[in-house]
Order: sequence, then structure tokens, then C-alpha cells
Amino acid sequence: MQNHQFPLINSETETLRILAIETTQRQGSIALLDDESIEFHHTLPADNRSAASLAPEIKAVCARHQWALSSIDLIAVTTGPGSFTGLRVGIVTAKTLGYALDTPVVGINTLDAIALQALSSGSVEVVMDAQRNSVFRRRYTVQQGQLPTPIDEVTIIDDQQWAEELPDGMKVSGPVLAKLKDNLPEHIELEDESLWAPKAISVAKLARHSKPLDSPLELMPNYFRKSAAEEKHDETNA
Repeated sequence: MQNHQFPLINSETETLRILAIETTQRQGSIALLDDESIEFHHTLPADNRSAASLAPEIKAVCARHQWALSSIDLIAVTTGPGSFTGLRVGIVTAKTLGYALDTPVVGINTLDAIALQALSSGSVEVVMDAQRNSVFRRRYTVQQGQLPTPIDEVTIIDDQQWAEELPDGMKVSGPVLAKLKDNLPEHIELEDESLWAPKAISVAKLARHSKPLDSPLELMPNYFRKSAAEEKHDETNA
């Protein structure tokens, strides 16, 4: 059996080929990031769920850029929050590739990836749909040219309570805004809509500054909440 023990990659001194996977939304994406020449972002087909299109699309994109899978230095994937099914698809794919190719893998928080895309400077709140009229939220300090700095942990809150408690002038981003934007208080400022959804290229950029796991088999989703079935089971047995 191979010994999957990976050192911390020094992204400041080493050239990396990074494959990034983002499947937390219905339409996922993949990206290739090469410090020397390539920054390529590819959205998966809208008419297929990621489970059906992810592996063939990775193979096709790598071939188009003449990347042998064995030449990839790091595989990155969003680990949550996000859709239960989408997270599993992306993580299983990254885990399988990492183990088969003996390539380091790193998991990236989905909200962190969205925060990296913000055009604002200062405080930015990032939100995603947590279902049942609630959102996942996390606040960041954002400055152009630097990585976003989280100032608290990921929490779940009622979506209306979240909106009402935001301070004046707070910028917000995240895919759930497509559902909430028409009912938000006037004091909330929205990031550009094209930046709400997480992008694989953002995952790749964060991965350059993240420590790989000791083994691809350690890669796991972080749902940040129990599924509806699990919550119902807990209530029934309480």
C-alpha cells in the first residue's frame, strides 16, 4: 500500500499545478491553476448534474490543456456548506483521484471561496441556503489583493432574523440571495450577482495557501448541520 503522507506545500516558492472542484451548487465547476501560465475556469454543463458530468469534464479539460493527470500537484475541493449530494460527488471524485494518483488533496470552505470573490473592501457577510428558511452565514474582513479573513465561525440562523440583524452598510454575497433579495431590508448592500456562487478558480487560489491533508482518505464533507431525516429521527427519539 502506498504511503500517502504529504508535506506542506510552500506556495510562495514552488510552481503548482492545481485541479479544483466545486460542486456545492446544482451547476458545478472545475478549474486549472498553474502559476506560470494557466488560470482556467470551466462551468459544468447545466443540463447534467455534477455526478454525471464531473469525471468526463475533468478528463476533457485536462486533455485540452495537455495536463496529464499524473502531472497535477494538488487537488482542491469545496467541503461545505452546500448540498448534501453535491458535496459527496465532489469529495468522492477528489478523494479517488488523490488516492489513485498519490496526489495531495485539500478541502476548502465554500463560504471562504465566495468571500475571495468579493469586490468590496471591509466587512462582507457570506450566506448560503441552509433550507427550512435558514441560512449558513459567516462574516469576513476583505481587502483586495489579500485572502479574506474570517472573523467568526459558520453558523445557521433564520433568514429573516439574519437580514434584520445586519448592520447598516454591510455588504453581503452568496447564492441564496437570488431567493432572498426581493425581501431584504434597504440597508443591506449586495455584492455583484455574478460573484454570488462559488467558483472553482477561487477554490484553487485558496488551495495555494492551505495545508494538504495527510491522506486523501481524510477528506470529508462538512455539512454544518444534520439532514432533515436525521433531525426528524432525533426528534422522534427525544
